[in-house]
Amino acid sequence: MENIEKYSDRLVEYRRDFHRHPEPGWCEYRTTYIIYNKLKELGYKLKYGDAITEEKSRLGIPDSATCRHFEKLALESGVDKAFLEEINRGRTGVIAELDLGEGPTVAFRFDIDCVKVQEAAIEEHLPYSLGFASLNDGYTHSCGHDGHISIGLVFAEIIAENKKLFKGKIILIFQAAEEGVRGAKAIIDKGVLPKIDYMFGGHLALSLEEKNSFSAGSTDFLASKKFDVTLKGKSSHAANSPEKGINALLAATSIISGFYSIPRHSQGLTMINVGVLKAGSFRSVIPENAEMQVEVRGETNELSNYMFEEASNIVANISKAYKCQYTITEAGSALSEDCSPELVDKLYDIVEGMGIYNNLYKTIKIKGSEEDRKS
Repeated sequence: MENIEKYSDRLVEYRRDFHRHPEPGWCEYRTTYIIYNKLKELGYKLKYGDAITEEKSRLGIPDSATCRHFEKLALESGVDKAFLEEINRGRTGVIAELDLGEGPTVAFRFDIDCVKVQEAAIEEHLPYSLGFASLNDGYTHSCGHDGHISIGLVFAEIIAENKKLFKGKIILIFQAAEEGVRGAKAIIDKGVLPKIDYMFGGHLALSLEEKNSFSAGSTDFLASKKFDVTLKGKSSHAANSPEKGINALLAATSIISGFYSIPRHSQGLTMINVGVLKAGSFRSVIPENAEMQVEVRGETNELSNYMFEEASNIVANISKAYKCQYTITEAGSALSEDCSPELVDKLYDIVEGMGIYNNLYKTIKIKGSEEDRKS
């Protein structure tokens, strides 16, 4: 392609900029603003905000302090205030459409959120040594979504500049809140997408250890459910009146022990993890409240459901034993599906013919979860 150097430079430029400014799920305000403006320049028909997200289906929206923090950063970086008001409170992301005449409807999905992880500040870490490490303390693009956004924008530019080569309708989904598999549901439940004939999603680096490698498809993505557990007990002084208290923290630790005692399943891989536990107010007070962030995964959708049902039973029974009230709130989910063999074969043949990769695979096994499995 004649402009390959231009596109390559653009990829690097985009990726380093997005890497410097990571934003968590539902708070991708600056990211959404940049995507919107770039696609608008290219002539795409755009939808965003309330038009693409169903309010009741926006799972795992960060607390108000986090949202306000990233709203402030977005305004300081030049995001238009009126635009920000259209995408705040869990309404980030953009869906772009380009109608190129009669033909199939083909969708491509790119996730845009970061991970709540502190980026390494060591010379061996290239973003740090080359000067494009995260400017947002405690957040970084450690899952490659900065690269996904960049690929999506350059891909959109290539299509727009070569319209005569394509037929049909192109849909580009720049999806918020993929981490925790919680953003796709809001788009699906809104019903904003047309009937899609072919759907493509991709991920940088997953399970490919060699550089300059490509896999046309994947298998063994795990189904997953994310949920939050809140426990309500009763506070009292731990020394003066311990018998009057209901210890939510003690109930939570018993529940966690129960989680990790769930039998593994003979039909396939199952997992559970408690990533966050918060409880208590002071050392001399019996904890009244406890909160947990939990995920289960299974090799099949049925196994994921098995783990969730077992975990829910444990919460209910142990809460009752400790006289605690409890709530279980859905925070995200993804299905387990394999890629279309038809598309895998077609994509493999195309990439093989390009001759640009040292290592080329038809499929690889991945023991993670990915939200384009909802589509």
